[in-house]
Parts: sequence; C-alpha cells; structure tokens
Amino acid sequence: MSKGFNTYETPSGVLTNKKVKMKGKMNVYEIVTERIIKGLQEDGLSWFRPWTNASGSYEAPINNATGKTYNGINVFLLGSTASFEGYTHNEWITYKQAVAKGGQVIKGSKSSMVIYWNISYKFDDKFFPNKKALEKAGLTEDTKGVEKIFTPKYFNVFNIAQCEGIEPIRKSTAKDGEKNVFENIESAESVYANYIGKPSLKHGGDKAYYMPSAHHVQMPNQNSFVTSDDYYKTLFHELVHSTGHEDILNRKTLVSSNGFGSATYSKEELVAEIGSEFLVAITGISPKDDGRNAQAYINGWVKYLKDHPKEILGASTQAVKAVERMLGK
Repeated sequence: MSKGFNTYETPSGVLTNKKVKMKGKMNVYEIVTERIIKGLQEDGLSWFRPWTNASGSYEAPINNATGKTYNGINVFLLGSTASFEGYTHNEWITYKQAVAKGGQVIKGSKSSMVIYWNISYKFDDKFFPNKKALEKAGLTEDTKGVEKIFTPKYFNVFNIAQCEGIEPIRKSTAKDGEKNVFENIESAESVYANYIGKPSLKHGGDKAYYMPSAHHVQMPNQNSFVTSDDYYKTLFHELVHSTGHEDILNRKTLVSSNGFGSATYSKEELVAEIGSEFLVAITGISPKDDGRNAQAYINGWVKYLKDHPKEILGASTQAVKAVERMLGK
C-alpha cells in the first residue's frame, strides 16, 4: 500500500433454529455467496445497491408485522429480490406472521432468506447453546474465559406482494424532484458535510486514496471524472475506508492491513465497495464508470468469493455499520 486504500429457495416460512444445511452440504455462507456471485454476474456491482421505491428514494427492508428494519447482508438479499421481482413495497413477513394478521401467503410463492446471527457460548470446554443456559450455570457474558460463538442461521419471509390481506405499514416519504447538476449534487455533498469525525479532504493529483495515518482523503479534481456521479462514487469508497479508523469504528481490516494484495486489504476493499454502492443508491446518483470498468473487477470478486465464502457476510455487515456511522444513524 503506497499511500492508502485505493479506489478502484427455501420452501417454507417457518423459523429455522438448526444449523443450516441445504442443497447437499452447503451451509449459510455458501448459500449466500452463491446468491451474491449470481447477482454480480447478472447485474454487476449494482447488485449491492439497496432497493429504491418508484420515486427513486431508498427504503430499507422492514418486517411488516413488527416494523423493525432488516440489516446487514439482508439489506442486499431482500433489496435485490424486491428490485428483480418489481415489488412496490420493501416490506416482508413470515408465513406465521401473515396468518396472525389475518392474511395468507399466496400458494406457490417462493420465500426469501433472512440471515441472523445465533450467539452461543463456550467455557472450560463446555458448550452453552444460549445466554439462559450460560446463566443457569452461574456464568455471565462478562465472566473471564467465556467465549462467544456467532453462528449464521436463517428464517424465511415473503414480500407483502406475495400475500393476500396484508397492507403496507410504511407510508412513502419519497418526493418527486429533479436531480441536481454536477457542480452540486446536494444529496451526495451532504454525506461528507454531515459526517461526524470526517477525514480532511483535498483535491489534486491523479489518484484517489485514504491515508489512515493522517485521517485524510485525497481526490483527483472533480472535472477529471467522467461525470459528477462518478466523482461522488469514488469519494464514497474512500470515505467508507475512513470509518475504519481506530478512533471511529476501529475496523480490523483497515487498522491491521498488511498492504495491497494481503487478505485484510482485500476484505477492506470489499467493505468499501459495498458501502459505496449503498451510498450511491441512498443519494440517487448514477455513476457511468460502473458499467464500463466493472467487469474485470467483478470477475475478480467472483473468484475471490468462491474461494472465501464466509467473507461476504462479514463485509456487508461492516459496510452497513460504516454507512450508518457516516449518516449518523
């Protein structure tokens, strides 16, 4: 690293509390990775962009019964499905929840997978499946020697468009309007302007990078980019890197990186790329370089993800944390 980080079906609706084994010996990591690889191959980097409503505004996926927002990798899993299927609302519900609300899932509907992390514990070679079992043994999470074990599991949901008798609970706050011109795309400018703890930012030269030691982002001049949207996309990539600083999120893939080509460097690049695509959708910009320059990049990630199926879950979770930190959520 010379200066810094460079730019560039499940059939039921029943909650599953067992380790996930599907399609032979595939586990959750492999299932999600296969899904993402397919998305990358078909839709390129735009696969990582979350769902936007008819007016172009970002809306996170929510549970129609509880109103709670899905996060982490689920933003992309549910968002990509909603986009591909053309659903009007990014609202989801389990089979049991639909029935409890007096509705019903339409026969033949295909469910979508939601990933969550199950927490178990280990102490003195003894395994405790949950916090209640741990406390029953007279231990707590803070007891010295207690180890937390995070295991990815899943349950199935349906979009409300796949249900009868279920109405959306979220009223759209989208506003129709015209996109600003290059000199000042307000929505994109506000990301840096409102970022608490943001790095310094200067323009000049022909490279974009984040320098952790100085907490500084260097960008080429705006007019050197194909469009203003491409400038902001690149800026977002570097700003996501900056959230890993030890005084902000202290992300290991940034603070412990061994430089270009290392495993930590690759992981950090994936975090930054997913995070930048997330911000692209939230701000409503449309980079043109994504389509022209992405394929080699995509092919590289397809190979990497096939070889490292666990990486996407961790990277997407970190990317969402980075974006939420920047946006003050």
